Amino acid sequence: IRFDTFMLMCFFMITILGLSACDSDEKITQEPPSQTYVKKAKEILAGDIVLSTRATMNGVDKTLLKSGCPTKFNFSWREDGMMILNLSDFSVGAMPFAISFKCATKIMQLNSWIKFVGTDGNVTTSGDDAEDNQEGSGARVDGYLNVNTNQIEFIVDYNMMNVRTETFLQTIDKTRIDRFKEEFAQYEKDLEEAKKDQGKA
Repeated sequence: IRFDTFMLMCFFMITILGLSACDSDEKITQEPPSQTYVKKAKEILAGDIVLSTRATMNGVDKTLLKSGCPTKFNFSWREDGMMILNLSDFSVGAMPFAISFKCATKIMQLNSWIKFVGTDGNVTTSGDDAEDNQEGSGARVDGYLNVNTNQIEFIVDYNMMNVRTETFLQTIDKTRIDRFKEEFAQYEKDLEEAKKDQGKA
């Protein structure tokens, strides 16, 4: 067999295997997670958890600090297996209003990770608590949790004034809830310094 023919055959084989792997991953994401994964996820995502988050409005970073803003999320679970993500009165930097968000999410297995997706979450800016779901709101959350390493990341698109929050990849530290007020106060101080440095004060 000629060398160029052999290389061409290898290329086609690699392409076919790559496509098969993609199809396999897609199928995995559509499967419900095992009960073992569900149990672990429920243990990890329970109650109030503080995570670092960046917020953007019309593509402009309102958080300013690379470390993000300490943000308190609440996680709970319904009897039907849906995970509820709740964010109350979130406001950072120069945001002109506080956002409350609540959404039921479906979880799917992806290797050692689980994927969680929620659509039509409810968003309010009135200071009232958001309801579980609001049909047609368009607000959504897309995220991932590694049940073995406690790493998490997710993006919330509020479908309102082009506001998004990105909870970038990080390891959950449940002790942060005990330091939340101190962390947030320090963030606000650092934010003011950042504004001065960037001429935004």
